[in-house]
Amino acid sequence: MSRILCLSLSHKKAPVRILESFTLKDIKSSLTKLNSLGIEECAIVQTCHRVEVYAVTCRLGRKELEAFLSSESGSAYPLEPYREFYEGEDAIRHLFYLASGLESVILGENEILHQVENSFKIAREAGTVGKNLDRVFRGAINAGRIVRHKTAISRGSVSLGNLVMKIISSELGRLDGKRLVIIGAGKIGCLIAKALPRKGLVTIFIANRTYSRAEKLAREVGGNAIRFENLKEALLWADAAVCATSSPHLVLKFEDVKSYPTDKQLLLIDVSNPRGVDERIGDLPNIRLIDLDQITRIARENLRFKEEAVREAREFILPSIAIVMERLKIGNRKRLLEEVMRWAECKRKNALELALKQISFSDEQVKVLDAFSYALMRDLIIPIFNSEDSQEMFYDER
Repeated sequence: MSRILCLSLSHKKAPVRILESFTLKDIKSSLTKLNSLGIEECAIVQTCHRVEVYAVTCRLGRKELEAFLSSESGSAYPLEPYREFYEGEDAIRHLFYLASGLESVILGENEILHQVENSFKIAREAGTVGKNLDRVFRGAINAGRIVRHKTAISRGSVSLGNLVMKIISSELGRLDGKRLVIIGAGKIGCLIAKALPRKGLVTIFIANRTYSRAEKLAREVGGNAIRFENLKEALLWADAAVCATSSPHLVLKFEDVKSYPTDKQLLLIDVSNPRGVDERIGDLPNIRLIDLDQITRIARENLRFKEEAVREAREFILPSIAIVMERLKIGNRKRLLEEVMRWAECKRKNALELALKQISFSDEQVKVLDAFSYALMRDLIIPIFNSEDSQEMFYDER
């Protein structure tokens, strides 16, 4: 019988260098390849902090999913020390917790719910979602919305942008007159830019390889766009810079800033995945580099005040999981009953044909025998499944 599996690689066990090495470049293509291996249904949730493969299969297991992720990503690292594996109800519970923000670096963050929704959309477009994952993902997304509405899980600092803002405030103190450069005008860059104060306390500069995107974001947040080739010059008069790109290559290399003036201090925060800032830059005495690993540790230190909200969230989630589990069981019973009924119907017809060859029957007698044999077969098989849904499905079939 088919099982729901989840192979998870996340911030809980894997540092940034490991996560970025397992990043998949084309989710739709990866889903198609996974589907061709004999997986009945599949979806992939990939964010800055995780790569997770969800699969419905009766043929493959953990080892096959691990081999696929290692091969598809091209990572040279072993997966086993960093991965987590869930099966059945545990896999469903993990996705529900994920969509509700309980598995995030920033507890209760809203962005993860949108990312789960988008992952579900991509899998549907790729044609790799069937009835099982449809029920599970829809249930998880709905639970994520309810939890955020009914509990305090999403109150306070619930986005990467808010957390970065808190780090900048903590490191720089008063923000009056400070200058901040945001490198990257994509989704994460937008979140960070929009989390910054608006009343002239911080002068914001946006740098992006596509200048028009930098201009667009700068207009939205009341900042200034700078051309990417002028980035190194802009860092010379910046107090802080946030790198938030999705580039597969380093945006800031050690050589770019090794001659940074010794009489200046720069706070540099890298939230890119893969990393956009050369980690050697953190060794320079006048540059304070904070990466995703450090941000994760900071976020974990701020979890305690939300313990009650987590408990309430889990209480809301459990009934939703139970509903999805019951629907999946009913679906499995229906599919099994369909298979048994098809097998039994084939046997019944063969037996009826043999009987009709023994003696000559009238058309009316043939109809009676046919109806009798079908009713007998149906009434013997259906009670075994003890499912009202199954009985409704087949009692009126003829």
